[in-house]
Amino acid sequence: MKEPRPAPKLDTRLALRAKEAAAALGISERKLRDVASRLPCVWIDGIRLFPVEALREWLRTEALRQAQQVDAEAEHIVRSLTRVPSPTKPAAS
Repeated sequence: MKEPRPAPKLDTRLALRAKEAAAALGISERKLRDVASRLPCVWIDGIRLFPVEALREWLRTEALRQAQQVDAEAEHIVRSLTRVPSPTKPAAS
């Protein structure tokens, strides 16, 4: 079995290549390719680079956006469960 690639040292790097970005994000290179259009990147002579600080900011923003979405969905569910159903009228005889 192939050993996972160690995450690169991010404290001295300005940008990462795809393999390094995938390792830093903890995802496979294939998954990185699938989501790369949503990630901040630059192209230099045909090489896609992912700026470290931009990736960090994107990850913070995305985590916050998803948390807010989950909160809104949970609030909607709670409200729908706490509504008191209106009483139904008995059928006329």
